[in-house]
Amino acid sequence: MMANFKSQLAATLVATLIPTSAVADWWIVRSSDEKCLVVDTEPMPGKDAIKIGKDRYNSVEEAEADVKHLCKGEGDGFER
Repeated sequence: MMANFKSQLAATLVATLIPTSAVADWWIVRSSDEKCLVVDTEPMPGKDAIKIGKDRYNSVEEAEADVKHLCKGEGDGFER
């Protein structure tokens, strides 16, 4: 019983120490002013931003790498 408690405690500690960005999903959107943005909140259909690229990205780094190819010719390419 004590071993089970210790493993549950360890799992809880690890889960709270993981940065939120490591477990969040990310999206690339094109805003109404034609800028590409990397966001951590899924855009809703019919709003001011259109989702482009993959359905979702597992990391912000993956999304930022893809946005460079999707949003060429926009100055620095994207905002976050």
